[in-house]
Amino acid sequence: MPGVIESCQRKTALVTGGTDGIGKEVARGLAIAGHRVIVIGRDRQKGERATSEIKAAAGNTETHYLRADLSLMGDTSRLANEIVRQYRELHYLVLGAGVVRGRRQQTAEGFESTFALNYLSRFALTQRLFPLLESTGKPHQSARIVLLSGAAQRGRIHWQDVNLTNDFSLVRSVLQFCFANDVFTIELDRKRNQKSTPSYVTINCLKIGVVKTNIRREFPLWMKILVPAVFDPLIGQTPQEVAKAALSLLLEREFEGVTGGLFLKIKQFRQIKPGRAVTDPRAGIRLFELSERMIAEATHNTPLIVRRSAVSGD
Repeated sequence: MPGVIESCQRKTALVTGGTDGIGKEVARGLAIAGHRVIVIGRDRQKGERATSEIKAAAGNTETHYLRADLSLMGDTSRLANEIVRQYRELHYLVLGAGVVRGRRQQTAEGFESTFALNYLSRFALTQRLFPLLESTGKPHQSARIVLLSGAAQRGRIHWQDVNLTNDFSLVRSVLQFCFANDVFTIELDRKRNQKSTPSYVTINCLKIGVVKTNIRREFPLWMKILVPAVFDPLIGQTPQEVAKAALSLLLEREFEGVTGGLFLKIKQFRQIKPGRAVTDPRAGIRLFELSERMIAEATHNTPLIVRRSAVSGD
């Protein structure tokens, strides 16, 4: 495969959301490249079926399924601990599990579900697995993290009501988690650069436009009608087309050492310049503090409500 890093060893990749859609195609591509792939999903039957299909397509038996409900921080923590116990190395972390819902749903831990799955679990999993990634990465062979997120670029975090209890809408929830993923990418890279010793881990975010996947099952009715009729003919993409861009970020030499980047895949695949709100260090620090506090409350089994008094300002 031209441009792909050549390796004499099988590397280990973890793909959340790897049982369907884009995540499944990324997992398939990694397996075809000869790597060990750990596929994460909530539905065991679906996960085992997906791994069997990937094994058959890739001719690679080193594809494994682990069950986890990543909308729950307790289960995300359990998964991370299991990975650390079972694997001595982790070369690739692909954060692709996601959902877009037309109505507000609250998790058992008290989170708005799209924020929990599409952002907060990614923060929790990355924080726990980062030492493993760092111990794996080497000069000119960095461990690589890729977040799969939405294409929205003008979002904001509702600091006083991150769970959107008072004014939920699909647009507000999507804009919020997209912005959080962008800020997280920039801030994690900033923290990596501030370390006293070199960190051979890169993190990039792939922002995706309209894709023909099963994520549409939970769209509101108007989107189920509008998107296939209007957007698909103009800018609709297949999971395979998007996965190709993600695999480039993971495997190609061109992206060795490239980190803290936001990449957009709508019709073309290109790097974009983040806005000032995304790169503002104050937003990054605030998001990390908020995320750490929410996860700590959830994993210690205390009521998870982000109160107005807990986060100042909006």
